Amino acid sequence: MPKEALAEVSQPDDAACWLCGRTSTEINSALSGDTEDEVKISKDIAATRAARDALVSDAAKWREGVPDAFKEFDLAFVLQNADQFKSMQFLSTLIDAGRSTVRELDEVSFSVRKGAAIRFGGTPADESQRASIAARLNEFEKKTNRKLKREQDLHDVEYQRLGYIARLSGLKLVDGIDYIREAGAFYYDLQLEAREKARLAASKHRPTWKLRPLKFKDFPREVFVCNVCERLLKEFRPGPDAQAPVSR
Repeated sequence: MPKEALAEVSQPDDAACWLCGRTSTEINSALSGDTEDEVKISKDIAATRAARDALVSDAAKWREGVPDAFKEFDLAFVLQNADQFKSMQFLSTLIDAGRSTVRELDEVSFSVRKGAAIRFGGTPADESQRASIAARLNEFEKKTNRKLKREQDLHDVEYQRLGYIARLSGLKLVDGIDYIREAGAFYYDLQLEAREKARLAASKHRPTWKLRPLKFKDFPREVFVCNVCERLLKEFRPGPDAQAPVSR
């Protein structure tokens, strides 16, 4: 394109909105904050990090709080008969932690291997993460020597009766607490990664603000108006003759 033609369509470097007086840079700076979705996801990320930290901290206290007389008990047995172990005051909190982490990790494992949509506490995982999540689930199973939920579990009598507690069978109380801590931390890490990806995707939907030349009815020259002011003009001066973009 010849320089003369390029100059005709180029916006001057010092162009500012005829109405509000702001340049494109100033408009983007003023309106470049997080979108509503980004704010919500950021809050979810902060809550997940807090839950992970709380689980790790609580697990250390639970280990210390296990009476010597109960240390050889099977954790699955204790959870099934929680009313008989009320002397362990942390037990209800431990049960809640197991439900919100081990059970959820079980469902993630099932979804990944079945090819169903993967969700972490309401946050969908990007499909591109499936292979990576599957590999990490395999690594976790190998590390802990414990299988997570699969299709065959739906026909397993013990799993049908116990649910996620079946994952803890054969683990002594302290070892079971360690497993819940590791499974929970792993689940929260996966959840954080999914939410970070969701936040990044949401950030790509931020509006882009700019100036463009407009001509107004009965006004002798074209002027630069920003998107924000142009939108307001359309609201307060509706109609085809209110303003019309300049044809190039």
